Amino acid sequence: MATHLLLDLGNSRLKWAVLSDGEMHSGEPVAHTGKGLGDLAPMLAAAVGAECAWISSTALSLTQALCDEIGRALHCPTRVYTSPKEGLGIRSAYDLPHTLGTDRFLAMVGARAHTRGAFLLVDAGTAMTVDMVDEGGQHLGGLILPGPLLMREALHHGTAGIRTRDSVHVREFARSTDDAVWSGGVLACAALIGHSWRQGRAGVGGEVELILSGGALPWLEAHIDIPHRRLPHLVLGGLAQWAQAAGG
Repeated sequence: MATHLLLDLGNSRLKWAVLSDGEMHSGEPVAHTGKGLGDLAPMLAAAVGAECAWISSTALSLTQALCDEIGRALHCPTRVYTSPKEGLGIRSAYDLPHTLGTDRFLAMVGARAHTRGAFLLVDAGTAMTVDMVDEGGQHLGGLILPGPLLMREALHHGTAGIRTRDSVHVREFARSTDDAVWSGGVLACAALIGHSWRQGRAGVGGEVELILSGGALPWLEAHIDIPHRRLPHLVLGGLAQWAQAAGG
C-alpha cells in the first residue's frame, strides 16, 4: 500500500505521522515560532518515499513554506485541507463552512471514529476549542478561548502590574499573584468544559461522551470531574481518513 505523510501544523507545533499499510505512526512534534518551521529533518527522514503529504494548518503564514519544503525534500505533492459543509462523517454547523478551522473539523472526524453516540470534543492547547457533535455526526457548534498559558500571557501583556513565575500551583483560592493568575486560567477552562458538557446533554436530550485532547490537558484534567476519554492525535486521525477516502 501507499505511504503518506500526515501534517497538523498548529499555532506552536507541527505534529506529524506516517500512514503506511493502514497503520499510523506518529513522530515527535516539531516546535516552531510562527516565523520558521523548526527542524524538520527527523520527519523528512521518516517520510522518504511518501506519495503525498496531507496537511491541516492553522498557522497560515507557514503553510506555503511547509508545502515548498515537502516538495523540495520528498518530491511528492501536497494537499491542504479546507473544511467542507459535509464530509468524512461530519456535517458542519457553520454558515460559512470554510471558515471553520481544519484542525477542529478533522479532530471531529478523528473523534467520531472512536464513539457511536453524541460527543463533546475539547482540544486544549495554545487555544482551547470546544465542539459539540450529535450521534448522527451533525456539528452543533463550538467555542474558542485562550488556553491557560495564553490567558496568563494576556495578563502579562495587558496589565501594568501582573507578572508571574513559571512555577505555580492551582488553588481554589490562591494566596499569591502567581497562583491566582494560573489558577484562574486553569479553573476557567475546566469550568467551561463542565458547562458545555451539561449544555450539550440538555441539547441532545441524552448522553454525551466527553473526549479530551491537546497539550494543556496535564494541567486541566485533575480539575475535570466528568468521566471522559483522552484521545491524542485526533487531527492526524482525521487526515488519515481523508487520505484513505481519497484513495490513498
